[in-house]
Amino acid sequence: MLIEQALDFIKNSNIGIHTVSSEGIIEYANDHELNILGYSEEEYVGHHVSEFQFDKSCLDQMMNKLVKLESFTNFPAMVYGKHKVLYMLYNSSVYENESEFIHTRCFGSEISESVYYACKREYKKSLTHRVGTLSSYP
Repeated sequence: MLIEQALDFIKNSNIGIHTVSSEGIIEYANDHELNILGYSEEEYVGHHVSEFQFDKSCLDQMMNKLVKLESFTNFPAMVYGKHKVLYMLYNSSVYENESEFIHTRCFGSEISESVYYACKREYKKSLTHRVGTLSSYP
């Protein structure tokens, strides 16, 4: 049943969904993602993801994980919407074939500025914890 309705499920989901190629080109965005950002499909799909990232270091961190075929959860980001900067929370993984990066599977939700900064603090803490844990090994 879900197989027959999978495209409808993705297209009409109430969470933003998009895919990005290994070259950084946005290949697909569902209606919710486009509505959140305020762009038409033509203004968003086919463009490089860096055009929409407010903080390029944030994009670098996300893409560095993804090119290593690593997923991430609850990654806070600021993005350029058509009319304003938005705060987003992203979860993403890579669709790969025999360890070759094909495209991302990214899910995003708009969040408030205060939630963004709280998530950013938590994300930094998790990185610090991982580095501390790794550095404690001989």
